[in-house]
Amino acid sequence: MGGYYCLFPCLLVCFLLYTHGSHSLNQTCNSTDLEALLAFSSGLDRKGSRLVGWGPNDAACCSWTGISCDLGRVVGLNLSNKNLHGGISSAITLLDGLVTLNLSRNSLRGQPPEDIVRLARMRILDLSMNVFSGAFPTSEHGFPAIEVVNVSFNQFKGPHPVFPVAMNMTILDISNNAFSGGINTTALCVAPVKALRFSGNEFTGEIRAGFGLCKMLTELSIDGSGLTGKLPRDLYTISELRRLSLRENQLSGSLSEDLGNFSQLMHMDLSYNMFSGVIPNVFGGLRRLEFLNLATNLLTGTLPASLSSCPMLRVINLRNNSLSGKIAIDFSILPRLNVLDAGSNKLSGPIPRDLMWCTKLRILILGRNLLDGEIPESFKNLRSLSHLSLSSNGLTNLSSALLVLQHLPQLTTLVLTTNSYDGETLPMDGISGFKSMQVLVLANCALSGNIPPWLQRLESLRVLDLSWNKLNGKIPLWLGNLNNLFYVDLSKNLFSGELPESFTQMKSLSSSNSSSSEHASIEDLPLFMRKNLSSKGLQYNHVSSFPPS
Repeated sequence: MGGYYCLFPCLLVCFLLYTHGSHSLNQTCNSTDLEALLAFSSGLDRKGSRLVGWGPNDAACCSWTGISCDLGRVVGLNLSNKNLHGGISSAITLLDGLVTLNLSRNSLRGQPPEDIVRLARMRILDLSMNVFSGAFPTSEHGFPAIEVVNVSFNQFKGPHPVFPVAMNMTILDISNNAFSGGINTTALCVAPVKALRFSGNEFTGEIRAGFGLCKMLTELSIDGSGLTGKLPRDLYTISELRRLSLRENQLSGSLSEDLGNFSQLMHMDLSYNMFSGVIPNVFGGLRRLEFLNLATNLLTGTLPASLSSCPMLRVINLRNNSLSGKIAIDFSILPRLNVLDAGSNKLSGPIPRDLMWCTKLRILILGRNLLDGEIPESFKNLRSLSHLSLSSNGLTNLSSALLVLQHLPQLTTLVLTTNSYDGETLPMDGISGFKSMQVLVLANCALSGNIPPWLQRLESLRVLDLSWNKLNGKIPLWLGNLNNLFYVDLSKNLFSGELPESFTQMKSLSSSNSSSSEHASIEDLPLFMRKNLSSKGLQYNHVSSFPPS
Protein backbone atom coordinates (compact mmCIF):
# COMPACT_ATOMS: atom_id res chain seq x y z
CA MET A 1 0.00 0.00 0.00
CA GLY A 2 2.88 2.38 0.87
CA GLY A 3 4.36 1.86 -2.59
CA TYR A 4 1.05 2.85 -4.18
CA TYR A 5 0.96 6.17 -2.31
CA CYS A 6 4.55 6.90 -3.39
CA LEU A 7 3.69 6.17 -7.02
CA PHE A 8 0.43 8.13 -7.11
CA PRO A 9 1.97 11.66 -7.15
CA CYS A 10 4.25 10.66 -10.04
CA LEU A 11 1.30 9.32 -12.03
CA LEU A 12 -0.64 12.51 -11.34
CA VAL A 13 2.20 14.72 -12.59
CA CYS A 14 2.58 12.61 -15.75
CA PHE A 15 -1.19 12.83 -16.36
CA LEU A 16 -1.21 16.61 -15.98
CA LEU A 17 1.78 16.99 -18.30
CA TYR A 18 0.11 14.76 -20.88
CA THR A 19 -3.20 16.61 -20.76
CA HIS A 20 -1.42 19.99 -20.93
CA GLY A 21 0.66 18.83 -23.90
CA SER A 22 -2.40 17.42 -25.65
CA HIS A 23 -4.21 20.71 -25.05
CA SER A 24 -1.30 22.63 -26.59
CA LEU A 25 -1.23 20.36 -29.64
CA ASN A 26 -4.96 20.77 -30.22
CA GLN A 27 -4.97 24.57 -29.95
CA THR A 28 -5.92 26.66 -32.96
CA CYS A 29 -2.89 28.56 -34.21
CA ASN A 30 -3.19 32.35 -34.21
CA SER A 31 -3.37 33.50 -37.84
CA THR A 32 -0.76 36.24 -37.40
CA ASP A 33 1.62 33.80 -35.76
CA LEU A 34 1.00 31.27 -38.53
CA GLU A 35 1.90 33.81 -41.21
CA ALA A 36 4.99 34.88 -39.28
CA LEU A 37 6.18 31.29 -38.93
CA LEU A 38 5.64 30.58 -42.62
CA ALA A 39 7.60 33.73 -43.54
CA PHE A 40 10.35 32.75 -41.11
CA SER A 41 10.45 29.26 -42.64
CA SER A 42 10.69 30.64 -46.18
CA GLY A 43 13.96 32.37 -45.25
CA LEU A 44 15.55 29.09 -44.23
CA ASP A 45 17.35 26.53 -46.32
CA ARG A 46 15.53 23.48 -45.00
CA LYS A 47 17.28 20.91 -47.17
CA GLY A 48 18.33 18.17 -44.81
CA SER A 49 16.70 19.88 -41.84
CA ARG A 50 14.81 18.03 -39.14
CA LEU A 51 11.55 19.97 -39.18
CA VAL A 52 8.19 18.18 -39.11
CA GLY A 53 5.08 20.07 -40.19
CA TRP A 54 6.08 23.60 -41.03
CA GLY A 55 4.14 24.02 -44.24
CA PRO A 56 1.21 26.01 -45.67
CA ASN A 57 -0.85 22.83 -45.87
CA ASP A 58 -0.79 22.39 -42.10
CA ALA A 59 -2.40 25.32 -40.30
CA ALA A 60 -2.07 23.69 -36.86
CA CYS A 61 1.26 25.36 -36.15
CA CYS A 62 1.10 24.46 -32.46
CA SER A 63 1.80 20.87 -33.49
CA TRP A 64 4.87 21.73 -35.57
CA THR A 65 8.34 20.70 -34.50
CA GLY A 66 9.75 23.03 -31.86
CA ILE A 67 6.59 25.11 -31.33
CA SER A 68 4.99 25.72 -27.94
CA CYS A 69 1.68 27.54 -27.63
CA ASP A 70 -0.43 29.08 -24.90
CA LEU A 71 -4.05 29.90 -25.73
CA GLY A 72 -3.24 29.66 -29.41
CA ARG A 73 -0.29 32.08 -29.28
CA VAL A 74 3.24 30.92 -30.02
CA VAL A 75 5.29 31.35 -26.83
CA GLY A 76 8.21 29.04 -27.56
CA LEU A 77 10.32 28.34 -30.64
CA ASN A 78 12.97 25.68 -30.02
CA LEU A 79 14.78 24.63 -33.19
CA SER A 80 18.14 23.78 -31.65
CA ASN A 81 20.32 21.39 -33.68
CA LYS A 82 17.89 21.04 -36.59
CA ASN A 83 20.51 21.45 -39.36
CA LEU A 84 19.09 24.82 -40.42
CA HIS A 85 20.81 27.14 -42.89
CA GLY A 86 20.02 30.63 -44.12
CA GLY A 87 19.06 33.70 -42.11
CA ILE A 88 16.42 34.88 -39.65
CA SER A 89 13.53 36.63 -41.37
CA SER A 90 12.27 39.86 -39.81
CA ALA A 91 8.88 38.15 -39.71
CA ILE A 92 9.96 36.52 -36.47
CA THR A 93 9.48 39.87 -34.75
CA LEU A 94 5.72 39.53 -35.39
CA LEU A 95 5.63 36.71 -32.81
CA ASP A 96 4.97 39.25 -30.08
CA GLY A 97 3.99 36.56 -27.56
CA LEU A 98 7.34 34.79 -27.86
CA VAL A 99 8.92 33.95 -24.51
CA THR A 100 11.66 31.51 -25.59
CA LEU A 101 13.65 31.52 -28.84
CA ASN A 102 16.30 28.82 -29.23
CA LEU A 103 18.01 28.53 -32.62
CA SER A 104 21.32 27.22 -31.29
CA ARG A 105 23.58 24.62 -32.93
CA ASN A 106 22.63 25.33 -36.54
CA SER A 107 24.36 27.06 -39.46
CA LEU A 108 22.34 30.28 -39.55
CA ARG A 109 24.14 33.37 -40.77
CA GLY A 110 23.74 37.09 -41.37
CA GLN A 111 22.42 39.51 -38.77
CA PRO A 112 19.36 38.96 -36.59
CA PRO A 113 16.60 41.47 -37.44
CA GLU A 114 16.95 44.84 -35.69
CA ASP A 115 13.50 44.64 -34.10
CA ILE A 116 14.13 41.31 -32.40
CA VAL A 117 15.03 43.24 -29.24
CA ARG A 118 11.50 44.72 -29.21
CA LEU A 119 9.95 41.35 -28.33
CA ALA A 120 8.73 42.57 -24.97
CA ARG A 121 7.89 39.15 -23.50
CA MET A 122 11.12 37.41 -24.47
CA ARG A 123 12.84 35.80 -21.50
CA ILE A 124 15.28 33.37 -23.10
CA LEU A 125 17.24 33.98 -26.31
CA ASP A 126 19.75 31.38 -27.49
CA LEU A 127 21.46 31.94 -30.85
CA SER A 128 24.70 30.19 -29.89
CA MET A 129 26.81 28.05 -32.22
CA ASN A 130 25.79 29.56 -35.54
CA VAL A 131 27.54 31.83 -38.06
CA PHE A 132 25.80 35.11 -37.27
CA SER A 133 27.91 38.19 -37.99
CA GLY A 134 27.83 41.96 -37.88
CA ALA A 135 26.68 44.04 -34.94
CA PHE A 136 24.17 42.65 -32.48
CA PRO A 137 20.91 44.67 -32.45
CA THR A 138 20.67 47.20 -29.62
CA SER A 139 17.96 49.41 -28.21
CA GLU A 140 17.63 51.48 -25.06
CA HIS A 141 14.31 49.78 -24.39
CA GLY A 142 15.12 46.35 -25.82
CA PHE A 143 14.24 43.04 -24.19
CA PRO A 144 12.60 44.43 -21.02
CA ALA A 145 11.71 40.93 -19.77
CA ILE A 146 14.86 39.11 -20.87
CA GLU A 147 16.54 36.80 -18.35
CA VAL A 148 19.02 34.76 -20.42
CA VAL A 149 20.91 35.77 -23.58
CA ASN A 150 23.34 33.33 -25.20
CA VAL A 151 24.92 34.38 -28.50
CA SER A 152 28.23 32.55 -27.97
CA PHE A 153 30.26 30.94 -30.76
CA ASN A 154 29.26 33.26 -33.59
CA GLN A 155 31.02 36.05 -35.48
CA PHE A 156 29.35 39.12 -34.00
CA LYS A 157 31.51 42.24 -33.84
CA GLY A 158 31.38 45.80 -32.60
CA PRO A 159 30.46 46.85 -29.06
CA HIS A 160 29.07 44.13 -26.85
CA PRO A 161 25.28 44.19 -26.29
CA VAL A 162 23.75 45.74 -23.19
CA PHE A 163 20.11 45.82 -22.20
CA PRO A 164 19.55 48.82 -19.89
CA VAL A 165 15.91 48.04 -19.05
CA ALA A 166 16.40 44.28 -18.61
CA MET A 167 15.92 44.28 -14.86
CA ASN A 168 15.61 40.47 -14.69
CA MET A 169 18.78 39.58 -16.63
CA THR A 170 20.66 36.73 -14.96
CA ILE A 171 22.92 35.27 -17.69
CA LEU A 172 24.68 37.03 -20.58
CA ASP A 173 26.93 34.77 -22.67
CA ILE A 174 28.65 36.50 -25.61
CA SER A 175 31.79 34.34 -25.57
CA ASN A 176 33.76 33.39 -28.69
CA ASN A 177 32.77 36.22 -30.99
CA ALA A 178 34.65 39.32 -32.19
CA PHE A 179 33.12 41.97 -29.95
CA SER A 180 35.55 44.85 -29.46
CA GLY A 181 36.09 48.05 -27.52
CA GLY A 182 35.78 48.28 -23.77
CA ILE A 183 33.52 46.41 -21.37
CA ASN A 184 30.60 48.54 -20.16
CA THR A 185 30.59 47.37 -16.56
CA THR A 186 28.15 50.02 -15.36
CA ALA A 187 25.44 49.09 -17.86
CA LEU A 188 25.89 45.37 -17.22
CA CYS A 189 25.29 45.63 -13.50
CA VAL A 190 21.90 47.38 -13.45
CA ALA A 191 20.24 43.95 -13.32
CA PRO A 192 20.76 41.16 -10.77
CA VAL A 193 23.05 39.42 -13.26
CA LYS A 194 24.59 36.15 -12.05
CA ALA A 195 26.79 35.07 -14.97
CA LEU A 196 28.80 37.15 -17.45
CA ARG A 197 30.65 35.03 -20.03
CA PHE A 198 32.72 37.28 -22.27
CA SER A 199 35.69 35.04 -23.17
CA GLY A 200 37.22 34.82 -26.64
CA ASN A 201 36.50 38.33 -27.90
CA GLU A 202 38.65 41.27 -29.04
CA PHE A 203 38.25 43.77 -26.23
CA THR A 204 40.83 46.46 -25.56
CA GLY A 205 41.90 48.42 -22.53
CA GLU A 206 41.57 47.73 -18.85
CA ILE A 207 38.79 46.10 -16.87
CA ARG A 208 36.91 49.18 -15.75
CA ALA A 209 35.62 49.69 -12.25
CA GLY A 210 31.95 48.89 -11.88
CA PHE A 211 31.76 45.13 -11.45
CA GLY A 212 31.41 45.79 -7.75
CA LEU A 213 27.82 46.84 -8.51
CA CYS A 214 27.07 43.27 -9.63
CA LYS A 215 26.25 42.14 -6.12
CA MET A 216 24.63 38.88 -7.28
CA LEU A 217 27.38 37.91 -9.74
CA THR A 218 28.52 34.30 -9.32
CA GLU A 219 30.49 33.85 -12.57
CA LEU A 220 32.79 36.21 -14.45
CA SER A 221 34.69 34.77 -17.44
CA ILE A 222 36.72 37.01 -19.77
CA ASP A 223 39.43 34.66 -21.04
CA GLY A 224 41.58 35.41 -24.07
CA SER A 225 40.14 38.84 -24.82
CA GLY A 226 43.12 41.23 -24.97
CA LEU A 227 42.55 42.95 -21.63
CA THR A 228 45.39 44.93 -20.05
CA GLY A 229 46.14 46.75 -16.81
CA LYS A 230 45.42 45.96 -13.19
CA LEU A 231 42.36 44.40 -11.65
CA PRO A 232 39.96 47.07 -10.32
CA ARG A 233 39.70 47.07 -6.55
CA ASP A 234 35.91 46.83 -6.53
CA LEU A 235 36.19 43.44 -8.26
CA TYR A 236 37.28 42.00 -4.92
CA THR A 237 34.00 43.12 -3.31
CA ILE A 238 31.80 40.65 -5.21
CA SER A 239 31.18 38.39 -2.26
CA GLU A 240 28.96 35.89 -4.13
CA LEU A 241 31.51 35.13 -6.86
CA ARG A 242 32.03 31.40 -7.42
CA ARG A 243 33.92 31.40 -10.72
CA LEU A 244 36.53 33.96 -11.80
CA SER A 245 38.34 33.21 -15.06
CA LEU A 246 40.54 35.87 -16.70
CA ARG A 247 43.22 33.68 -18.29
CA GLU A 248 45.18 34.50 -21.46
CA ASN A 249 45.05 38.28 -21.26
CA GLN A 250 47.76 40.85 -20.55
CA LEU A 251 46.67 41.74 -17.04
CA SER A 252 49.41 42.97 -14.73
CA GLY A 253 50.10 44.31 -11.26
CA SER A 254 50.01 42.43 -8.00
CA LEU A 255 47.23 40.32 -6.56
CA SER A 256 45.52 42.08 -3.69
CA GLU A 257 45.13 40.58 -0.24
CA ASP A 258 41.44 41.33 -0.75
CA LEU A 259 41.48 38.06 -2.67
CA GLY A 260 40.56 36.58 0.67
CA ASN A 261 37.12 38.24 0.41
CA PHE A 262 36.00 35.65 -2.16
CA SER A 263 34.59 33.34 0.49
CA GLN A 264 32.30 31.58 -2.01
CA LEU A 265 34.91 31.18 -4.77
CA MET A 266 35.25 27.67 -6.22
CA HIS A 267 37.17 28.29 -9.48
CA MET A 268 39.91 30.88 -10.08
CA ASP A 269 41.96 30.97 -13.28
CA LEU A 270 44.31 33.93 -13.79
CA SER A 271 46.88 31.99 -15.84
CA TYR A 272 48.82 33.32 -18.84
CA ASN A 273 48.92 36.95 -17.74
CA MET A 274 51.64 39.21 -16.35
CA PHE A 275 50.73 39.35 -12.67
CA SER A 276 53.75 39.96 -10.46
CA GLY A 277 54.67 40.04 -6.80
CA VAL A 278 53.85 37.43 -4.19
CA ILE A 279 50.75 35.26 -4.01
CA PRO A 280 48.78 36.63 -1.03
CA ASN A 281 48.69 34.17 1.86
CA VAL A 282 44.93 34.65 2.33
CA PHE A 283 43.48 31.32 1.22
CA GLY A 284 42.23 30.55 4.70
CA GLY A 285 39.02 32.38 3.78
CA LEU A 286 38.53 30.45 0.53
CA ARG A 287 37.47 27.15 1.99
CA ARG A 288 35.23 26.30 -0.98
CA LEU A 289 38.03 26.71 -3.54
CA GLU A 290 38.37 23.68 -5.85
CA PHE A 291 40.41 24.97 -8.79
CA LEU A 292 43.37 27.38 -8.67
CA ASN A 293 45.39 28.23 -11.79
CA LEU A 294 48.01 30.99 -11.63
CA ALA A 295 50.35 29.42 -14.20
CA THR A 296 52.58 31.43 -16.53
CA ASN A 297 52.76 34.77 -14.76
CA LEU A 298 55.62 36.67 -13.12
CA LEU A 299 54.83 35.68 -9.55
CA THR A 300 57.57 35.49 -6.94
CA GLY A 301 57.90 34.55 -3.28
CA THR A 302 56.92 31.29 -1.65
CA LEU A 303 53.95 29.01 -2.04
CA PRO A 304 51.21 30.29 0.30
CA ALA A 305 50.93 27.91 3.24
CA SER A 306 47.27 28.89 3.64
CA LEU A 307 46.45 26.69 0.63
CA SER A 308 46.38 23.95 3.25
CA SER A 309 43.15 25.56 4.50
CA CYS A 310 41.27 24.77 1.28
CA PRO A 311 40.06 21.20 1.86
CA MET A 312 38.05 21.12 -1.39
CA LEU A 313 41.05 21.79 -3.65
CA ARG A 314 41.25 19.48 -6.67
CA VAL A 315 43.65 21.42 -8.92
CA ILE A 316 46.66 23.59 -8.04
CA ASN A 317 48.56 24.92 -11.06
CA LEU A 318 51.36 27.40 -10.33
CA ARG A 319 53.55 26.38 -13.25
CA ASN A 320 56.04 28.69 -14.98
CA ASN A 321 56.52 31.47 -12.46
CA SER A 322 59.51 32.40 -10.27
CA LEU A 323 58.29 30.94 -7.00
CA SER A 324 61.01 29.91 -4.57
CA GLY A 325 61.58 28.36 -1.18
CA LYS A 326 60.36 25.06 0.18
CA ILE A 327 56.98 23.52 -0.57
CA ALA A 328 55.38 24.32 2.78
CA ILE A 329 51.85 23.11 2.11
CA ASP A 330 50.31 20.51 4.41
CA PHE A 331 49.08 18.00 1.85
CA SER A 332 47.75 15.66 4.51
CA ILE A 333 44.61 17.84 4.73
CA LEU A 334 44.06 18.09 0.96
CA PRO A 335 42.55 14.65 0.32
CA ARG A 336 40.70 15.67 -2.86
CA LEU A 337 43.75 16.93 -4.75
CA ASN A 338 43.84 15.58 -8.33
CA VAL A 339 46.45 17.81 -9.97
CA LEU A 340 49.54 19.55 -8.58
CA ASP A 341 51.65 21.39 -11.15
CA ALA A 342 54.38 23.64 -9.77
CA GLY A 343 56.87 22.94 -12.55
CA SER A 344 59.27 25.53 -13.98
CA ASN A 345 59.82 27.57 -10.82
CA LYS A 346 62.71 27.89 -8.35
CA LEU A 347 61.36 25.70 -5.58
CA SER A 348 63.96 24.04 -3.38
CA GLY A 349 64.28 21.48 -0.63
CA PRO A 350 62.88 17.95 -0.56
CA ILE A 351 59.69 16.66 -2.13
CA PRO A 352 57.05 16.70 0.65
CA ARG A 353 56.47 13.21 1.98
CA ASP A 354 52.93 14.04 3.06
CA LEU A 355 51.90 13.99 -0.60
CA MET A 356 51.29 10.32 0.16
CA TRP A 357 47.95 11.33 1.68
CA CYS A 358 46.71 12.73 -1.64
CA THR A 359 45.48 9.33 -2.77
CA LYS A 360 43.35 10.85 -5.56
CA LEU A 361 46.34 12.60 -7.13
CA ARG A 362 46.49 11.90 -10.88
CA ILE A 363 49.04 14.43 -12.13
CA LEU A 364 52.15 15.56 -10.25
CA ILE A 365 54.54 17.92 -12.04
CA LEU A 366 57.47 19.38 -10.11
CA GLY A 367 60.00 19.41 -12.95
CA ARG A 368 62.42 22.27 -13.64
CA ASN A 369 62.95 23.36 -10.05
CA LEU A 370 65.81 23.12 -7.54
CA LEU A 371 64.46 20.22 -5.51
CA ASP A 372 66.91 17.81 -3.92
CA GLY A 373 66.95 14.64 -1.88
CA GLU A 374 65.15 11.47 -2.88
CA ILE A 375 61.90 10.56 -4.53
CA PRO A 376 59.88 9.51 -1.46
CA GLU A 377 59.19 5.83 -0.95
CA SER A 378 55.76 6.94 0.29
CA PHE A 379 54.82 7.61 -3.36
CA LYS A 380 53.82 3.94 -3.45
CA ASN A 381 50.53 5.09 -1.90
CA LEU A 382 49.64 7.28 -4.90
CA ARG A 383 47.63 4.54 -6.56
CA SER A 384 45.73 6.97 -8.81
CA LEU A 385 48.83 8.69 -10.20
CA SER A 386 49.01 8.64 -14.00
CA HIS A 387 51.53 11.40 -14.81
CA LEU A 388 54.72 12.07 -12.83
CA SER A 389 57.32 14.60 -13.96
CA LEU A 390 60.28 15.41 -11.71
CA SER A 391 62.77 16.38 -14.43
CA SER A 392 65.59 18.91 -14.07
CA ASN A 393 66.03 18.83 -10.30
CA GLY A 394 68.73 17.42 -8.03
CA LEU A 395 67.13 14.09 -7.09
CA THR A 396 69.42 11.15 -6.41
CA ASN A 397 67.64 7.78 -6.14
CA LEU A 398 66.47 6.74 -9.58
CA SER A 399 66.97 2.98 -9.19
CA SER A 400 65.16 2.63 -5.88
CA ALA A 401 62.45 5.02 -7.08
CA LEU A 402 61.74 2.82 -10.11
CA LEU A 403 61.35 -0.17 -7.81
CA VAL A 404 58.68 1.77 -5.89
CA LEU A 405 56.91 3.50 -8.78
CA GLN A 406 56.46 0.26 -10.75
CA HIS A 407 53.57 -0.66 -8.45
CA LEU A 408 51.43 2.36 -9.39
CA PRO A 409 48.77 0.71 -11.58
CA GLN A 410 47.63 3.89 -13.38
CA LEU A 411 51.05 5.38 -14.16
CA THR A 412 51.30 6.11 -17.90
CA THR A 413 53.89 8.91 -18.01
CA LEU A 414 57.16 9.07 -16.08
CA VAL A 415 59.64 11.87 -16.80
CA LEU A 416 62.78 11.89 -14.62
CA THR A 417 65.22 13.42 -17.08
CA THR A 418 68.18 15.61 -16.03
CA ASN A 419 68.65 14.73 -12.40
CA SER A 420 71.79 13.88 -10.40
CA TYR A 421 71.86 10.10 -10.78
CA ASP A 422 75.57 10.07 -11.66
CA GLY A 423 76.96 6.56 -11.54
CA GLU A 424 73.62 4.80 -11.10
CA THR A 425 72.59 1.89 -13.25
CA LEU A 426 69.07 1.04 -14.22
CA PRO A 427 67.85 -1.97 -12.20
CA MET A 428 68.28 -5.09 -14.33
CA ASP A 429 65.65 -7.10 -12.49
CA GLY A 430 63.09 -6.76 -9.72
CA ILE A 431 60.71 -4.81 -11.93
CA SER A 432 57.57 -6.50 -13.17
CA GLY A 433 55.18 -3.54 -13.02
CA PHE A 434 54.67 -0.44 -15.15
CA LYS A 435 51.89 -2.29 -16.97
CA SER A 436 50.25 0.97 -18.08
CA MET A 437 53.43 2.86 -18.98
CA GLN A 438 53.24 4.78 -22.28
CA VAL A 439 55.89 7.48 -21.89
CA LEU A 440 59.23 6.79 -20.17
CA VAL A 441 61.85 9.56 -20.28
CA LEU A 442 65.15 9.03 -18.45
CA ALA A 443 67.36 11.23 -20.63
CA ASN A 444 70.49 13.02 -19.38
CA CYS A 445 70.75 11.19 -16.07
CA ALA A 446 74.37 9.94 -16.43
CA LEU A 447 73.08 6.36 -16.24
CA SER A 448 75.46 3.52 -17.02
CA GLY A 449 75.09 -0.16 -17.77
CA ASN A 450 72.90 -1.95 -20.29
CA ILE A 451 69.32 -1.42 -21.37
CA PRO A 452 67.40 -3.52 -18.81
CA PRO A 453 65.38 -6.49 -20.08
CA TRP A 454 62.24 -5.57 -18.13
CA LEU A 455 61.56 -2.82 -20.68
CA GLN A 456 60.46 -5.49 -23.17
CA ARG A 457 57.43 -6.20 -20.98
CA LEU A 458 56.10 -2.65 -21.32
CA GLU A 459 53.70 -3.54 -24.10
CA SER A 460 51.90 -0.18 -23.97
CA LEU A 461 55.09 1.87 -24.31
CA ARG A 462 54.90 4.57 -26.98
CA VAL A 463 57.72 6.96 -26.11
CA LEU A 464 61.16 5.85 -24.86
CA ASP A 465 63.94 8.39 -24.34
CA LEU A 466 67.23 7.14 -22.86
CA SER A 467 69.42 9.69 -24.64
CA TRP A 468 72.42 11.57 -23.21
CA ASN A 469 73.45 8.84 -20.78
CA LYS A 470 76.40 6.44 -20.55
CA LEU A 471 74.52 3.28 -21.47
CA ASN A 472 76.64 0.68 -23.25
CA GLY A 473 76.53 -2.75 -24.78
CA LYS A 474 74.31 -3.75 -27.67
CA ILE A 475 70.87 -2.42 -28.44
CA PRO A 476 68.70 -5.46 -27.65
CA LEU A 477 66.83 -7.23 -30.43
CA TRP A 478 63.58 -7.24 -28.48
CA LEU A 479 63.35 -3.44 -28.61
CA GLY A 480 62.08 -3.78 -32.16
CA ASN A 481 59.20 -5.93 -30.95
CA LEU A 482 57.53 -3.15 -28.97
CA ASN A 483 54.67 -2.74 -31.40
CA ASN A 484 53.22 0.45 -29.93
CA LEU A 485 56.49 2.38 -29.79
CA PHE A 486 56.35 5.45 -32.01
CA TYR A 487 59.27 7.51 -30.70
CA VAL A 488 62.60 6.22 -29.43
CA ASP A 489 65.77 8.19 -28.71
CA LEU A 490 68.94 6.29 -27.76
CA SER A 491 71.40 8.94 -28.95
CA LYS A 492 74.47 10.20 -27.08
CA ASN A 493 75.25 6.87 -25.39
CA LEU A 494 78.08 4.33 -25.70
CA PHE A 495 76.28 1.56 -27.57
CA SER A 496 78.24 -0.77 -29.84
CA GLY A 497 77.46 -3.38 -32.44
CA GLU A 498 74.84 -3.36 -35.13
CA LEU A 499 71.47 -1.70 -35.22
CA PRO A 500 68.98 -4.57 -34.75
CA GLU A 501 67.25 -5.59 -37.95
CA SER A 502 64.03 -5.84 -35.94
CA PHE A 503 63.92 -2.03 -36.03
CA THR A 504 62.90 -2.26 -39.67
CA GLN A 505 59.61 -3.82 -38.54
CA MET A 506 58.67 -0.96 -36.21
CA LYS A 507 55.99 0.42 -38.48
CA SER A 508 54.40 2.59 -35.79
CA LEU A 509 57.47 4.77 -35.30
CA SER A 510 57.14 8.38 -36.41
CA SER A 511 60.82 9.19 -35.93
CA SER A 512 63.91 7.74 -34.36
CA ASN A 513 67.35 8.83 -33.32
CA SER A 514 70.18 6.40 -32.63
CA SER A 515 73.93 6.80 -32.44
CA SER A 516 74.52 3.10 -32.91
CA SER A 517 76.22 1.79 -36.02
CA GLU A 518 74.30 1.55 -39.27
CA HIS A 519 75.11 -1.92 -40.56
CA ALA A 520 71.49 -2.52 -41.50
CA SER A 521 70.91 -1.58 -45.11
CA ILE A 522 69.65 1.98 -45.41
CA GLU A 523 67.13 0.81 -48.01
CA ASP A 524 65.70 -1.64 -45.45
CA LEU A 525 65.09 1.07 -42.88
CA PRO A 526 61.80 2.96 -42.88
CA LEU A 527 61.97 6.65 -43.70
CA PHE A 528 61.84 7.59 -40.02
CA MET A 529 65.12 5.73 -39.41
CA ARG A 530 67.16 7.19 -42.25
CA LYS A 531 69.99 9.52 -41.45
CA ASN A 532 69.01 13.18 -41.39
CA LEU A 533 71.84 15.45 -42.47
CA SER A 534 69.86 18.68 -42.30
CA SER A 535 68.87 18.72 -38.63
CA LYS A 536 69.42 17.05 -35.29
CA GLY A 537 66.21 15.09 -35.57
CA LEU A 538 62.99 15.20 -33.65
CA GLN A 539 63.41 15.77 -29.93
CA TYR A 540 61.01 14.48 -27.29
CA ASN A 541 59.64 17.87 -26.34
CA HIS A 542 58.50 18.40 -29.92
CA VAL A 543 56.24 15.35 -29.89
CA SER A 544 52.67 16.66 -29.82
CA SER A 545 50.44 13.63 -30.32
CA PHE A 546 50.28 9.89 -30.68
CA PRO A 547 49.59 8.33 -34.09
CA PRO A 548 46.03 7.17 -34.74
CA SER A 549 45.23 3.72 -33.39
